[in-house]
Amino acid sequence: MRSRLLIALGTLVAATVIPLQATKAATPEIISSLISQDQYVAGVENSLIRFSVTLSGRDAASTAATKLVITSYKPVQTRQDVRAAASGELPSTVDTVIIDVSQVRDPATGRVDVAVPIEIGRRTKDALQMSATGVYPISIGLQEGKLVTSQIVTFVERLPQDVTSPLPRENLRLALVGTLTSDISLQSDGATLVSEASRELLSNAVTTLETNPQTAVSLAIRPELMDALANSSDADIDVLNRLQAATSLHLLASTYVDVQPDELVASQNSEVFTSQLRLGEDTMARIFPTKSVSRDSWLQSSALSSNGAQLLRNLGLRTAVLLSESQKTTAGGISLFAEPTRMFELKLSNSDRMTAALADIHLGEALTRGSNDPYGGAYLVAQQILAELKVLRIEIIDRDDTMNGRGVILSTDSGVLPSTALTTALVNSLAGQPDMNFVSLEDLLGTMTVSVMDGLPVSVELQVQGDLGTSDASLNEFAARVNGFSAMLPDGDERPIQWRRVVNILPSRSLTQEQVKAYINAVDTELAAIGGSVVTPTSTTFTLGGRDSSIRLSLRNDNDTDLLVRVHLTSSKLTLPQDDQVVTLPAGTTTLVEIPVTAKSNGRFPVTLQLLTPNGDVTVGAPATFSARVNALAGLGQLFTGIALLLLLSWWLHHLRREHRRRQFESFDSTERHPSSERSA
Repeated sequence: MRSRLLIALGTLVAATVIPLQATKAATPEIISSLISQDQYVAGVENSLIRFSVTLSGRDAASTAATKLVITSYKPVQTRQDVRAAASGELPSTVDTVIIDVSQVRDPATGRVDVAVPIEIGRRTKDALQMSATGVYPISIGLQEGKLVTSQIVTFVERLPQDVTSPLPRENLRLALVGTLTSDISLQSDGATLVSEASRELLSNAVTTLETNPQTAVSLAIRPELMDALANSSDADIDVLNRLQAATSLHLLASTYVDVQPDELVASQNSEVFTSQLRLGEDTMARIFPTKSVSRDSWLQSSALSSNGAQLLRNLGLRTAVLLSESQKTTAGGISLFAEPTRMFELKLSNSDRMTAALADIHLGEALTRGSNDPYGGAYLVAQQILAELKVLRIEIIDRDDTMNGRGVILSTDSGVLPSTALTTALVNSLAGQPDMNFVSLEDLLGTMTVSVMDGLPVSVELQVQGDLGTSDASLNEFAARVNGFSAMLPDGDERPIQWRRVVNILPSRSLTQEQVKAYINAVDTELAAIGGSVVTPTSTTFTLGGRDSSIRLSLRNDNDTDLLVRVHLTSSKLTLPQDDQVVTLPAGTTTLVEIPVTAKSNGRFPVTLQLLTPNGDVTVGAPATFSARVNALAGLGQLFTGIALLLLLSWWLHHLRREHRRRQFESFDSTERHPSSERSA
C-alpha cells in the first residue's frame, strides 16, 4: 500500500548520508529527497514495497550508468538500533536489489518511482528477502560503477504471515507541543516592531495548524507577541486572525514575557512571575475569546529547582513538562533515569509534590534536525520517527507491560514548533497506523500515570535554588511612577496603556540592562513633562489674618490635558486638615486652591508645598517652600492685659473697703473708752 505523502512533524533521527566517494562524473547524481513510500509490506510472497525519490545533480553531458541500489538489513530491536541505522550504523545486510535508473527516471522532474517485491524463504536477484516479521532498515542508494554517490535510510515494517494490513494494537497517544515566542516587539519609543524572525515562526505555526486542522497542537504562545500583532500592520493582523481561527490550536499557560520561576524566586521576585502569569492569561483570554488556556501544565525550558516547582504548584499548575534543555540541567540530568512515557513525582522543599513529564529527548533531536532542511527531506525523517515509535511500543510490550497510562510528548530541542513539512509528513504517516494518534497535551496528561518502582511512585528530589539577593527595587519604583501619573490623567487617555505595556515587558529575560534603562528613560521623560506642566505660586509670603484662616494657592496647568493632583502642605506652626485636597486642574488655566489652617502661634515660619499624584505616593515636581506671617494672636495679649487690670482694680477696691471698715471700728472703740463716759456712769 502506498503511504500518503507527508510533510512535517518531527524527526527522530537525522537522515542518513553515507559520505560521497569520488566518482568519474564531474557532478555525481544524488538523491534529493524521499517523496513517498510504503510504511509496511504484507506478509505475503511477492508483496510490493513502493518508493518514490527525486534525483538531482546529474551532469547533462555525463554518460555514466547510474544504478539504484535498494538494500534490506536485519530488523531493529531497540530504539537505539533505529537511531544508529538512521545515522549510518546499519546492522548486517539481508538482501539487495539493483535497478537501472535510466529505466525508471522521469527526465523532466528527476523523479524515480520503483516497486520492489519481497520474498519469503528464498532469494532471487529481483526481490528483497524478508522472511521474518519486524521493522527493517532499508537503504536507497545511487551507484556509478562501483562507487556509491548518495544514500538514504528509511524503514519498512514486514507484517506477520498472510497479514495484509496492520493489526489493531494498544493505542499509543502522542502530544505535539511547542512554544511560539519572540524578542520584545514593543520598542522604547512606543512603536511596535514584529521582527522577521517572529514572522517566520508565526507563518510556520499558522500554516502547520491550517494544513492539519484535525491534529491537536498544544502551544505556549507569548502573549506580548499577540499584543504586538494586534497593534501592528494589516498583514500582521491577518496572521493573528488566522491563528485565532485555527481549530487545532490548544493554548497552554504562558507568562506575558519570558520569565522563569526559578530565577524570580531566587531574586525574591516571585510576585513578578505571578503577575506575569496572570497578565498572560488575561491577554490570551482577550485575544482568543473562543479558546481556553489550560492551567494544568507548564512547559519548562530551563533548569527547574524545588523553589521554582513550588511556585508553579502554588499557582495551580499541576504538571511541569520538561523540554530538552530543562531535562539536561534539572536534577543533574533528569532524563537519564526517568521514564519518558509516564509521569513521575517531584519532591519539593516543603515535602509537597507535583507531577512532571518529559518531552522525548531523542525524538526531539530528530524533530530539530528534520526541521532544518535534512538531507533526504522531511518525509524521510518522518519515517525514521515512525519507526522509532513502532519499536518503542514493541519494547514496552516485550517486557510484558501495557500502553495504558503511557504517552509520548513530542517537541523540538528548543521548543519551537517543528516545520510545517515535517509536521505534515508525520501526521500523514501516522494516519495509516490504527494504533497511534495525536491528542492535546491536556488530554494526554489526563490519562498518563506516574511510574511505579517496587510498589512506590517514582519521585525525583529537586535541588534548592540559592538566594541571589534582594529584588531590584528600580522596576517597582518605575511601576509606581507609572501608576501614579496615570491616575493624574482623565479617563480615555491612551498614554497609560502604553506606559503599562512598558512596565509589563521589563522583567523579560531577553532584555539587557541597557535596554531596560532605555525603556524607563523614555517613559520618565513623558512623566516629567506632565509634572513640569503644573506651575506652583511665585509669591513667597502668606499673611494669615486670624487664628482660623486659610492659605490660598494658585496652581497653573500648562498641559493640554486636565490633570488631577493632590495638594500636600506641611508646617510645624500650623494645624492642617487631616486629608490632603485632590483637585482637578483644567488644561491651560489657573486654579485657586484654598486650604483651611489654624495658627498655633504668632510670627513668621516656613510652609512647604508638595504636589503628589492622586494616590499620594509619587511626587509631582520639586517641593516649594513659602513663608507664613501670623499676627492673629495680638488680641489675646490685650485680653490678658485687661484681665490683669481688672484684677488689680478689684484688689484696690477690696483694699479700700477693708481700710474703711477698720477705721470705723477704731473710731467706735475709742468712743467706748472716753472718761466722760465713765463719770456719767
